[in-house]
Parts: sequence; structure tokens; C-alpha cells
Amino acid sequence: TNAGGIRYVRYGSLRGNVLGMEAVLGNGAVLDNLSSLRKDNTGYDLKQLMIGSEGTLGIITKLAILTPRLASSVNVMMIGLE
Repeated sequence: TNAGGIRYVRYGSLRGNVLGMEAVLGNGAVLDNLSSLRKDNTGYDLKQLMIGSEGTLGIITKLAILTPRLASSVNVMMIGLE
């Protein structure tokens, strides 16, 4: 959903900020996709498939996400009215 509010506008979706993951599938196999590349066009995007499955295909054990930088300055305005 687009229920991220102002944080979604500023930082984007968490789905877009996931760089890589490691997951354990239902049969016990380990899916190792911890690449830190932003784009990878070699076959199916298993990382996005695992995110979209919401835990039905396997359990995510490691996750690499892109963290935004802190803002260099913060502007605050305070208005007092009577």
C-alpha cells in the first residue's frame, strides 16, 4: 500500500531500498542473494519475490538495506498566537 506517508515521499519504499538478502526456504535450502548491487538483470528477481511473498516462501535471515544520509540541517519554525 502507499500508507508510508511523508516518509515514503522523502525516502521511497522499503522495497526499493533493499539491496540484498539471505533467506531459508521451506525445504531448508539457503538462498544467498546478499549482493549490494542496485541493479541485477540476470534472471528472476528472487529478492523482490521473497519480499512480496511476506514469509510464505521462506524466512529472511539477513538483509542489506540502503540507509539514507542524515540531513545536513533541520529547519524548525515556531509560531505563537494569542
